[in-house]
Amino acid sequence: MKEFFKYLRTRPLAFISFILLCILYLIMIFAPFVAPYSAQTSFADKTYHPANVRFDGGIKAQECRVINSVEWKYARVKGLYHKVNFFAKGEPYKLFGFNCDRHLFGTTDKYPVFLLGADSLGRDLFSRIVYGSRISLTIGFIATAISLVLAILFGGLAGYCGGTTDWIIMRICEFFMLIPGLYMILFLRSILSSSMDSGQSYMVITVILALVGWPGSARTIRGLVHSIKREEFILNAQLEGIPSIVIIFGHIIPQISSLLIVSTALSVPGFIMSETTLSYLGLGISDPAVSWGSLINRDISTLNNLLHYPWLLYPALLLLIVTLAFNFTGDVLRDYFDPYHTMFPQFRLFKRKIKTSAKTPTKLSTKDGELI
Repeated sequence: MKEFFKYLRTRPLAFISFILLCILYLIMIFAPFVAPYSAQTSFADKTYHPANVRFDGGIKAQECRVINSVEWKYARVKGLYHKVNFFAKGEPYKLFGFNCDRHLFGTTDKYPVFLLGADSLGRDLFSRIVYGSRISLTIGFIATAISLVLAILFGGLAGYCGGTTDWIIMRICEFFMLIPGLYMILFLRSILSSSMDSGQSYMVITVILALVGWPGSARTIRGLVHSIKREEFILNAQLEGIPSIVIIFGHIIPQISSLLIVSTALSVPGFIMSETTLSYLGLGISDPAVSWGSLINRDISTLNNLLHYPWLLYPALLLLIVTLAFNFTGDVLRDYFDPYHTMFPQFRLFKRKIKTSAKTPTKLSTKDGELI
């Protein structure tokens, strides 16, 4: 891991992406503390309120007044500010089983502070994005973990056992891969009950995404296991009478762990996007739970909303940033575990040495009137 972080620092874009993902997951873990309000807290008279945070001798929330209640246009009141404090007292919540009432920031006089603006019901968009990350970011990892376990299990058995077992498992994989993934997800979700609560919907969507995502990885793992099982150390383990399941998970799978790490990093954004698509189409997470997909579904309903209230596009922008961050991180993992990746840093170092030596003047000396 030390060598990986050294290599990561040589890739600035991937390094920034990795740090960004770490920050987002920390925010997700401490969501009740980071968000100044709960996801359902509504300010009835603040519909489509713009961001009101100002930096004028400190962080302050500028008061705004409605000047057009039809299009919900606001005008800032000059000189009327409310001081924003860190670790401010606010709505009570539970964090890791402890009762707390301190938030990362807030106003002392309870005036609402909108870091990114408010939605159609006067709910703080920043708070809803923070709470929505708990579903959108975790569903990708959970679905990837389930999918990876299924891929290792069936792909490993198919590659190691061969014969009839291999044929049956590969035909099942081909059946799932024959149908486009999005259509399969929509079909499986539509045949289930639409009256499920948020927790049930979360579990159902996670299982559906995992069932659709495992066949491609299983075929790849099957090919790798099929080639590795002919190595001498595997043949020796078989001669010693070690059970097949122990050989697969104890001897073969560790040999392809680098591929599994890269596959995981590249699969997570795909599952996040799938959940967002389902929620946007109304087949995913619904109120009172909130995810980035449900935010897009509720707030970006018409083009007129985007023209008048552009801050409603922030969940889609954040989703794009997270997807790119995972892709950049997956790329650097792939390059690091590539056995030929070491030639690139050495090549850059070699070029740097050539440039340095070219700039250094050649020392000349004379002996008996001749140049040496």
